[in-house]
Amino acid sequence: MKELFHPAIETLFSPGGALASVEARYESRPQQMEMASAVTQSLEQGKNLVVEAATGVGKSLAYLLPGALWAVDNGKRLVVSTYTRALQEQILEKELPVAVEVLNRLGRCLRYAMLQGADNYLCVQRLARLRSTPDLFGNDGSSLVEELSRWAAGAGSGHRSRIPRLVPQGLWSRIARDPELCQGPGGRFWGSCLYRKDRDKAERSHILVVNHALLLSGARLPDHDALIIDEAYNLEEAAVSRFGVSVSSARVFRIVEEVSAWAKIFPELSDLADQFREEAGLFFESLIKEHDFNPRQKEPVSKLFLEGPGLQRLPCLEKLEAGLLKLNARHLAEDEEPELRLLHGRAVLLHGDIERIFTDRAEDSARWIEYAQGHVDLRAAPLDVSRRLGKGLFGRDIPVIMTSATLSSGHGLGDFKAHVGCEGARELMLDSPFDYKSQAALLLMDDLPEPSEDGKYLAAVALRCRRIIEKVPGGLFILFSSWKTMRGVHQRLKRKVKDRPLWIQGASGNEAILSDFASAGNAVLLGVDTFWQGVDVPGSALSCVVLVKLPFSNYGSPVEQSRRRWYESLGRGYFEDYSLPRAVMKFRQGFGRLIRCSTDRGAVVVLDSRLLHRGYGRAFLEAVPSCRRLESIVELGAFFEK
Repeated sequence: MKELFHPAIETLFSPGGALASVEARYESRPQQMEMASAVTQSLEQGKNLVVEAATGVGKSLAYLLPGALWAVDNGKRLVVSTYTRALQEQILEKELPVAVEVLNRLGRCLRYAMLQGADNYLCVQRLARLRSTPDLFGNDGSSLVEELSRWAAGAGSGHRSRIPRLVPQGLWSRIARDPELCQGPGGRFWGSCLYRKDRDKAERSHILVVNHALLLSGARLPDHDALIIDEAYNLEEAAVSRFGVSVSSARVFRIVEEVSAWAKIFPELSDLADQFREEAGLFFESLIKEHDFNPRQKEPVSKLFLEGPGLQRLPCLEKLEAGLLKLNARHLAEDEEPELRLLHGRAVLLHGDIERIFTDRAEDSARWIEYAQGHVDLRAAPLDVSRRLGKGLFGRDIPVIMTSATLSSGHGLGDFKAHVGCEGARELMLDSPFDYKSQAALLLMDDLPEPSEDGKYLAAVALRCRRIIEKVPGGLFILFSSWKTMRGVHQRLKRKVKDRPLWIQGASGNEAILSDFASAGNAVLLGVDTFWQGVDVPGSALSCVVLVKLPFSNYGSPVEQSRRRWYESLGRGYFEDYSLPRAVMKFRQGFGRLIRCSTDRGAVVVLDSRLLHRGYGRAFLEAVPSCRRLESIVELGAFFEK
């Protein structure tokens, strides 16, 4: 019996529908139509929805097309949020133009726009202020400032990505938009404000694309009637980052340098700047000593934060706040130095963040310190964000739809919904339309030692990887869960792999290296966390994914130590309730990098022998699609010869 879909979905997604008339290679998929139907019902009924849509479902268009039709026909606005810039650009540059054309065929006009956080936009007011006081921050970048001024005069958007020149972060921090400085329609820069142009586009849009950081920032978005969160797997991580705090040595010394610069104009700040610089240096030196860090340490190391006297080690910070407040009061009436307001605000925020880190003792939070190459970062973050998300995102009177290719460990969406605070949402799980039994193969290696960082293990991994590379004609991802292991294996492979490109994450930007990888056709890319998810390389350019280690979180990390104690305080098992399900989800994500379209063919190789020898290995194998099992690297070569 033919499944019945919402009439609008038949119009959009059927073999002879509007999408097929725009996309010549479009293939109608029942899973995509089922998701689109569920999205339509959610929007029309105002109900929350969670959709796990496996690779190949076509989830972006499954929510964009019904969302666009609903917004245009009802005079509504829909916000779409992504975690990564790559997906945001894919939606803006590829899928929304398709949606515009599809709706044009249906006699409708769709408008869309993008917004990001304030610091992604150039502020012409701050740029003009910098031009008028070139001596304040030295002469470095003065020619670039003039070039930016000429560009801004004719620009239609102030977004950083639209600027034709690379702007160093130090300069960008002085010219990026800050809402605290905005004078609104009454200001003399309102007519030339580039952010206003982007905001006006957003106010006129039916679909507004944002990222999770902006969504959770508390910034006021244009009024909207529904929210779709793609890459929802990362929502909890984004919330932990948003609701946490960080006090880095770089952040503190940036304030020191700004105060020193202002002392050229206001000499009364000179002694404060010198005192603050000295105290800050001693503060971070004492933290390094107390936590027993090696000053020559190059690899990032993190430890649980130890109690200390805290603000007593930076008494000058309060004096600095008072001095800046006094200066601000003197110049407030004339608004002569608006940048001083920002500097005072940053000092106050720094003060508050330090106090929070030193005083936060909640069981459901973590405090830790990171160190590498002389840089220190103090951090605190909540372990449970469900209540805040439940109130902030799901407590409003609009439908919220969340989707990702992977949201579960293979046994329902209950855990995900509990972690993000949307237990009452409807749920839908859709399998991939791909034929994994004919398209994919799986090889499990059981002859390697258990994972460690020693030379014997690294040599064994490098040897297996080299043998695998020799058998695979196309491109390979070799995915690690440790930067140190990745670098150690890379050092051994680069001496042996000479007949194809061999790249390692971090050698250049992720987007650039991924583009080069896809173009090469037979490259080898060694990567860690970023490349386990959200990467789309169809065709033989990615023929094999090697998973070096089961992707468990580092049990020894401060965050996981804190989480384990918290779970134990709740009477729950950290491993079975958190660590294992998360590792299985990430394993599914790594597996999902392989088959990206119906003509792809490839193999996944797992080097971690625990998959076969530990009882929990079955949880990983049951969570991925059933496919052909290979017994050796020789069989792997034969698979690719067919």
